[in-house]
Amino acid sequence: MAKPKLDQEFLKENSIEKLVNSFASSAELYSVVLDINGKPLINPVGPAPYLGEFHEMVFNPEFTKLYEEIVNCIADSKQAMYSEIDDGNPDSRFAAAPIFVNGRFYAAWIIYAHTKNQNQKLFKAFDHMANVANVLSDIISKLFIGSAIYDEEEEMKSELDFEKNGREIMSKILKIVSEGDKSNVLEVYENVGTLLDVDYIVYYQVDHNQAGRMKLIDYWARFGKSPEAEASFTWDHDHYDLDLQEKIREEGLIVDKNNMTNKMRVEVFQGNVKAIMVFPVRIAGEYEGRMIFIENSRERIWKKNEIAFAKEVTDMISRDLTIERRIQRSRRGTRILQEIFDELPVLLFVRDIENGKVIYTNPVLKGKMGYDMTGENSFMMIPNVKEEFEGMDNKTHDIVHHGKEYYKRYVDKLGGIYDVVEYFTRWRDGEKVAVLIMTPEE
Repeated sequence: MAKPKLDQEFLKENSIEKLVNSFASSAELYSVVLDINGKPLINPVGPAPYLGEFHEMVFNPEFTKLYEEIVNCIADSKQAMYSEIDDGNPDSRFAAAPIFVNGRFYAAWIIYAHTKNQNQKLFKAFDHMANVANVLSDIISKLFIGSAIYDEEEEMKSELDFEKNGREIMSKILKIVSEGDKSNVLEVYENVGTLLDVDYIVYYQVDHNQAGRMKLIDYWARFGKSPEAEASFTWDHDHYDLDLQEKIREEGLIVDKNNMTNKMRVEVFQGNVKAIMVFPVRIAGEYEGRMIFIENSRERIWKKNEIAFAKEVTDMISRDLTIERRIQRSRRGTRILQEIFDELPVLLFVRDIENGKVIYTNPVLKGKMGYDMTGENSFMMIPNVKEEFEGMDNKTHDIVHHGKEYYKRYVDKLGGIYDVVEYFTRWRDGEKVAVLIMTPEE
């Protein structure tokens, strides 16, 4: 059976065209029904004397601009309108009534009066026209309920809503990744689970102390966390088919109504899962775990946008974990550096390149100054050498290479001229810093 389509043929077959034209004929007025883009769904009709002029007006590009305004007006108000029209005829008037299909604006019914006598008839017919338009909306909607075009329209609307909500969620995740603020992680899990309409989202990490085992790191459950929820999780170990293991590590696994087998349901999912998406979590490119999106309640087929969104969420989490690991390594490196700096018999401090704030002072410099300058703005003591020499010939100061600079400086707080070596590196949380070592001029 052919899918119904809201076009001229549909309106003709269901006698909608006849009803609209009969109304216009009985009122001796001109009539046309246009879709939201101005395409005729019912062709212009009316009394012979000015039918040609009416036809030309409807298809005139100038009318197209007017029609856009009409559409916006009646779509927003959801009410019929009556107005003058600037077509060179002082007696011209028109009325426009919206036609809705299942609550969505689809078309406008235009009735036009060219003469003063027709204008009076239009004024009297206006309320009846509005009522007829409402009835037409109900009739067409009922004809379309359950039809393919209605389903397609609803699916398109659903996909657009999904895409919009997905973008908003990804923006939240990106903010977490870029700023490192984990305060909204639970809210994001809730957003992702609700949008995908799943029962569980589970994150497992590889257990490097037990071969083939996974560690449960975190999960979200539609009805809240509980021992019962955790007991239903699978995929905490890798004793399944080797091909399946490899598939998960390389690209992930998508199982739903289309490809779920009884054997898989029983042996792999222990009878609990009706649909599942599993994606690999990689940290610095290495497989370190898996994100699992589980549907236990109903049979379903994953949509392309759902699969793409779940994978994008997993990839973003992988990036966040990669950044976290780098920061952890940086912090371990920083602790080692501080231990070394604490033992060096030189005057040394570390400052933020951007604002000059001192973030570390070694014991020798503290003893020399008589206090700990950590937290102070060091630019007052030793200016930012890069800004100071910016635009000057490189010969005016001795730059050995991009990661290190040598120069002399009178340091007021130390009461003398010092040879300064400034190293540029990263500190605890990845911030750019300069390590300054000061030696008294010989």
